Amino acid sequence: MDKISANLAINGRQIAMTFDRASPVHRAMLSELQNKGGYELASQLFLMRALRSGDTFVDIGAHIGYFTMLGAAVVGDGGGVVAIEPIEENFQQLTSHIDANEMANVDAVKTVISDNDGETDIFFNADNDGGHALWDPGNHPANELTRQNPRVDQVASRRLTSLLAERGIDRVRLMKIDTEGAEAAILEDSRDFLAAGHVEFAILEVNASGLRHMGYDVDGFFALIRDLGYIICLPQDDGAPPVLLARDNRPDPGYVYNIILARPEALDSL
Repeated sequence: MDKISANLAINGRQIAMTFDRASPVHRAMLSELQNKGGYELASQLFLMRALRSGDTFVDIGAHIGYFTMLGAAVVGDGGGVVAIEPIEENFQQLTSHIDANEMANVDAVKTVISDNDGETDIFFNADNDGGHALWDPGNHPANELTRQNPRVDQVASRRLTSLLAERGIDRVRLMKIDTEGAEAAILEDSRDFLAAGHVEFAILEVNASGLRHMGYDVDGFFALIRDLGYIICLPQDDGAPPVLLARDNRPDPGYVYNIILARPEALDSL
């Protein structure tokens, strides 16, 4: 494989990561690192603004660990990161990055977050190694390789609340959920935990197509978020405080983008 290494300087710490240039996702990550100084820069800068030493960060859909590594560097040895990734190939790279950077404060868990503790099917995306999903990505018109090479893996499945309870975690400073449309289902299944304010901030992907395949739409997704007591904001590329997302002023639904969920009482701590 055509691999390239990159070093990131976070909080005075050097983080080494390896990317495979045969992967379109890895190439996109490298391009953003080279041209913008960060991957999904607005979300990265919000993570670095929100997290503090000693905090807990939960990364659902950790992929190869980019945000996991950033979060671990920021929260330090006194904090903790739970990195959750169900796909074996990604999980191997995730754990390799954890080991290479001696991130003893990261707990890597090979599972998918869903509404049951057991096992479930996950559909492999041959076009996008960050796009595996609980629905068949071959149904997306852009995923021709996936249609030609269908693959379904049976993987461990955990409810978010069960996984956190096992680890004695009852307060999360920041949670990232990037699950190709399963975000709403995760929030719904964790309703009581979230509504009680146990998660102060979250970075969520809004993937309208993925949401539809999971039985939701963007309107219902946003209504659920507000019902749980969160304010919805958009992260900013310049690191400025996130901007309130007005109900009638949303990004183009044809794009996949990230939003910030914030407990009103936590905003003063930014």
